[in-house]
Amino acid sequence: MRSWLRILVIAVVTVAFAIGVMLHMLLFRDTSVYYLYARAWSRLLLRIAGVRVQCSGFEHLVPTERYVYCANHSSLFDIPVLLASLPDNIRIMYKEELGRIPIFGWCLRMSPFIAVDRGDSREAFAKIEQTVATMSTGASVLVFPEGTRSEDGRLGAFKRGAFSLAARSGRPIVPVTLVGTASVLPAHGTRLSPGVVSLTVDAPIVLPTEASKSDQVQAMHTLHAVLEQRIFAHDNR
Repeated sequence: MRSWLRILVIAVVTVAFAIGVMLHMLLFRDTSVYYLYARAWSRLLLRIAGVRVQCSGFEHLVPTERYVYCANHSSLFDIPVLLASLPDNIRIMYKEELGRIPIFGWCLRMSPFIAVDRGDSREAFAKIEQTVATMSTGASVLVFPEGTRSEDGRLGAFKRGAFSLAARSGRPIVPVTLVGTASVLPAHGTRLSPGVVSLTVDAPIVLPTEASKSDQVQAMHTLHAVLEQRIFAHDNR
């Protein structure tokens, strides 16, 4: 299937799923179905795009535990790969401006996912408190600690929000390395290419009880080193 046709089909499927889940939530006042729709949407998108995901490291996860998943970010396809593959009920922290996109953004605003205004530090702190409450109800959270997509596939500097969230919630940080999504759809790219994506989960990073700022910074450096090593190892096979 040609790239432009895949993208057109994906756009139609995304709009259909967004309308479907919004109607479901409005009619039944039930936001818990959002994750089920999001996971089904993600898996269908991967099939349409011709993307196969090779997963490893799930033995590090305990099914009854809730986590702060932290992944590198280099493509719009990172989100469907993660939603389709991680064996957990996850909420995503996303940029507030995504909520302005017609239909897709409206659906996000109705969802239990968490919008964050990166330009307002006080609101960002309030969102962390809201997310801690969300995690206490049995959901894990997915964060891209770089804050935005990498332009060249290299791992960028991390922001501290994910580590503050882990400290306040008492939940372990799970390193998740994605390799290959930028080849499927680069940042700001418009050409979609089928391919294989590698998703690797490493052992959780556990912060000490009542973790200090220095503990959070140490965890940030540890996570960055784990992801960077995974990316480097894959690129030099």
